[in-house]
Amino acid sequence: MRSIMKYIIPVVLFFAFIGLGYELIFNPLGFLTRILMIVGFVAVIFLGYRWYMSRKYGTPLFPSQTGPSRAQLRKAKRTSTQRPSSPAPTAAFKPRTSNMMTEKKKASRPKNRREGHNLTVIEGKKNKKKKRAFF
Repeated sequence: MRSIMKYIIPVVLFFAFIGLGYELIFNPLGFLTRILMIVGFVAVIFLGYRWYMSRKYGTPLFPSQTGPSRAQLRKAKRTSTQRPSSPAPTAAFKPRTSNMMTEKKKASRPKNRREGHNLTVIEGKKNKKKKRAFF
């Protein structure tokens, strides 16, 4: 089947170009009307498709946005291999001061943890056996 199509498609295209050339030479007005009809038919199909998709998915008929959408930008940001560069090391040595030490002590304190838990016991029929099939 594929070997037949290899020969049929070029032959059909060849005859189409011959027919277009013949009509362009001997009937230019008919050629223009036929081209305009083809363009109009394609435009009607395209507009019908856009209208259907806009109704189905709630998108505008003629979107004004150009470029990537927000979803595409978020996906690109997630899959990006570029990592933020680390800050440049400081060459100057800073001696410790007592003010810096107190800040470290404040930051290193553990936060107050909540004691207890929010679990409660639900009372129910604990002695009632469930009907189960044992295999």
